[in-house]
Amino acid sequence: MVKKGLTPSRIIFLGYVTIILIGTLLLALPIASNSQSKCSLIDSIFTATSSVCVTGLIVKNIGYDFSLFGKVVILVLIQIGGLGYMTIASILFSMIGRRLSLKQDRALSETTGSFPGIETRRFALRILATTIAFEFIGAIILSVRFKSLGYGIFHAVSAFCNAGFSLFSDSFIRFSTDPFVIFTISGLFIIGGLGFIVLKEIKNLLNPLANGQVRRHLSLHAKVVLLSTFILLILGTFAILGMEWNNGLRDMPLWSKIFTAFFQSATPRTAGFSSIDLNNFRDATIVLTMLFMFIGASPAGTGGGIKTTTFALCIMGLLRWFMGREDVSLLRRRINMEIITKTFIIFLSALIIIGTGVFILTLSQQGVLGSHSKGFLGIVFEEFSAFATCGLSMGSSVMPGLSLSYDFNLLGKIVIILTMLAGRVGILIISTAIISHRGKESFKYPEERVLTG
Repeated sequence: MVKKGLTPSRIIFLGYVTIILIGTLLLALPIASNSQSKCSLIDSIFTATSSVCVTGLIVKNIGYDFSLFGKVVILVLIQIGGLGYMTIASILFSMIGRRLSLKQDRALSETTGSFPGIETRRFALRILATTIAFEFIGAIILSVRFKSLGYGIFHAVSAFCNAGFSLFSDSFIRFSTDPFVIFTISGLFIIGGLGFIVLKEIKNLLNPLANGQVRRHLSLHAKVVLLSTFILLILGTFAILGMEWNNGLRDMPLWSKIFTAFFQSATPRTAGFSSIDLNNFRDATIVLTMLFMFIGASPAGTGGGIKTTTFALCIMGLLRWFMGREDVSLLRRRINMEIITKTFIIFLSALIIIGTGVFILTLSQQGVLGSHSKGFLGIVFEEFSAFATCGLSMGSSVMPGLSLSYDFNLLGKIVIILTMLAGRVGILIISTAIISHRGKESFKYPEERVLTG
């Protein structure tokens, strides 16, 4: 039986769809494009979805094809997508003295990872303050380097929100040997990807003026996020260095190889920027990059993917099964089996969505398979990037500087749009928003065994 009314999950899902539609209408206006370039309806939908879902896949040149008005619209959509529209709604309601309804408050708690009630609204304000602080610092640093306030603000917001949009046609390839830009951009999207809950705990831990009521040690969640992020960055950097030392990184000096390897190990975690042409990498490195995109950032952050905690718990769940243990433990703490089940549902659902997308794209994009240098691998990479809301792409073979999605026909672009939406809103939220309400069954069928494995 379908549950009537707006559930928190439906509020979140419909909210994102509404913002995307508004963004589409604004980007389709003639004032949003330069006089030499017109944005079609499908390209407007694609760009709006990529902006709100903080993905970064592009079918139009952001720096050239859009006017100042269009760039501002994209920047606002990125900021809404990075913060989460329910966070912004909560702040606006507080400013005019109105309270969120119970359903809206629960929806906000689902998007921020906090508890419903007054703490949720306070946490939303902390999210806004944290975002403004980091984006302000990043904008100042980048404005000095780019010698442009507009470029500094745009890229600081895009980086902290893990959006991957750049006003430069080659992303940050031209700055691959500039540590000033590379470390500022990577610092912003790594911090944004940690999640606001973790940032709050780190602040409390480092605050010497905190009173006794504030937690003075990191929670298990924060420890798992920080540890998994550190391990992925280190392993990724050394793996790319090892595989590309005499290939994609061959002509670079030592320090530039290290910068590039570090950046390219961090950016797949849903940032979407690039400091090197990915077509220069080995296929094995591309596959590793897809794995990093699939893992993504951390819960309650600005990034996508299945999340670092989900991946870590899946690994621990498998180890528990292989070792014959009854409970799953992590850092001397036992994990509830309901959470473990949830992580495997997310993992499997993500693979089903990506697999379905790849299947449809393979059937419908025969021309792309034959014309692009990476062929099938390029299509798989594009689908992984869309789901992970990453924005990395093997690039268009028709229009350099744009994503492979530019080469796709109407059906292909729709597949990528739906994949980006699923990756950003979340599998569980979409399923509970569309599928019927999970109620208790009034009876149970007889149990019988089925052979597996």
